[in-house]
Amino acid sequence: MSQETLSQPVVSLSTRQPQKKSSLFAGDTRLGWLLVTPALLVVLGMVGYPFLEAIRISFTDRMVGRGPGQFVGLANYEYIIGWPDFTEMVVRTVLITIVAVGLKTVIGLILATSLNQDFRGRDVLRGIFMLPWILPTYIIVLVWRWIFDGQTGLLNQVLMSWGLIENNIPFLAKPASAVAALIFVMVWKGYPFYALTFLAGMQTISAELYDAAKVDGAGRLARFRFITLPGLQQIMGVVILLSTIWTMNSLEIPMLLTGGGPSNATEVFPLLTYHLAMQNFRLGEGAALPIMMLPIVALLVLGVASYMDKEATE
Repeated sequence: MSQETLSQPVVSLSTRQPQKKSSLFAGDTRLGWLLVTPALLVVLGMVGYPFLEAIRISFTDRMVGRGPGQFVGLANYEYIIGWPDFTEMVVRTVLITIVAVGLKTVIGLILATSLNQDFRGRDVLRGIFMLPWILPTYIIVLVWRWIFDGQTGLLNQVLMSWGLIENNIPFLAKPASAVAALIFVMVWKGYPFYALTFLAGMQTISAELYDAAKVDGAGRLARFRFITLPGLQQIMGVVILLSTIWTMNSLEIPMLLTGGGPSNATEVFPLLTYHLAMQNFRLGEGAALPIMMLPIVALLVLGVASYMDKEATE
């Protein structure tokens, strides 16, 4: 050790200047809040106020055209809970959502895997398979309602021309077939979103992984299981959670296709909310039902937010 080294003063760790703690309104953070504030005000105005107003109305007996209504406490909630088909409606909504989301996931995976292959006319097929998602919901549901019609529907005519049936089948007038038709239209309308998202995710997976797997002797099923599915895990999680929220809150398809019938067999909670608030003009009870379903939707929203945050940090 040299004399110069020995003569240098030793700097104690305790003499180091402490790092400044980041403040909530200092530097870039202040600029970030300044940029986010306009959007935050818009969200609070368009989402926060209606949400709080819906909670307030749910505790009143407000009806359309009859003023603000009187405070009734939990009477609206007690009425809905005591409604004879309330439990069946909740179970029906959950089951239809699970089945529809599951089928959309499977069909989306199959279609995305097929369209990810290199073949002639692939781009044209990609555009064709996206049509159900692009077309207006109102139009396509009315078309499917005509197809399933029990008197002049196209499906009955095709089945009779093939000799499979002798008499027309009222598909939308029987509970089992009406639920099946509702799920079918939901899946037909929603599967392109799954396929498009999964296809985009598949194209981000390195082709070298598949080439290495082929060299190791892995077949198509093994490559799909050990390369494609792990590569799509995060995307699938977000898509399934988002679609679950959208499917559970879907109003247009059940309202236009079956209207909740027959015998309330396809009555889901958005449709019941519409019937109470818009058709029966009972805004208090119509607002109470979504508030009761809020915990389920809130858990799904928190699941999406936490999963997306986890994906961003990894």
